[in-house]
Amino acid sequence: MKAVSGVIMQNQVRTGVQPTKKMSERILKLVQLSFLTAILIVMSLTPLGYLKIGIISITLLMIPVVIGAIVCGAGGGAFLGFVMGITSLLQCITGADALGALLWAENPLGTIFMTVPTRILAGLLPGLLFAALFKTKFPKMILYSGTALIGSLLNTILFLGVLLLIFGNNETVIEVFNFSGGSIVLYILKTIAATNGMIEAVACTIVGASLSAIIDRFLKTNRK
Repeated sequence: MKAVSGVIMQNQVRTGVQPTKKMSERILKLVQLSFLTAILIVMSLTPLGYLKIGIISITLLMIPVVIGAIVCGAGGGAFLGFVMGITSLLQCITGADALGALLWAENPLGTIFMTVPTRILAGLLPGLLFAALFKTKFPKMILYSGTALIGSLLNTILFLGVLLLIFGNNETVIEVFNFSGGSIVLYILKTIAATNGMIEAVACTIVGASLSAIIDRFLKTNRK
């Protein structure tokens, strides 16, 4: 990153542009965001991105999303959430995700709404929270961990909320989950939230918080 900053300064001098702190910070954040986007896309093409377990998938893609929300701000988190949502939607369209393919066949617009806007919010809201609490007296590691945990939980809550809202009464979906009676809401919550949600939350909190702390300290990101 020091090399990147040096190249930026040299280019500014050569072009006659007076380097400013704000300009350098913007370019540096763009580099950070590009790097995290590349990591997210690469992860989405491997089992690290979408680990298939039966008809459901466990995703670790919220890790770069929450890191982006912390080191790049709410806008960066929202953008990375958008990229994550697109990769999730492609999983549904291409049939790479069994449940997603079923939902796409039943209701394409509902599937788009379930995969993309929910992930944008899952990146945006933690970024806003972190920015609001950054200058408080909370220990920074608690902020990193709390932001990562909230990001992961929001992803699960928003995804399941829209899934139940749009597909909760769909007979095909109910059949796929082998639902035999009682509350479909509670059944899906136990099936997905208790497995995917817990694993994703733990991984995102530990890895996301640790890497965010290291990156944020190294880059000495300034927030206003």
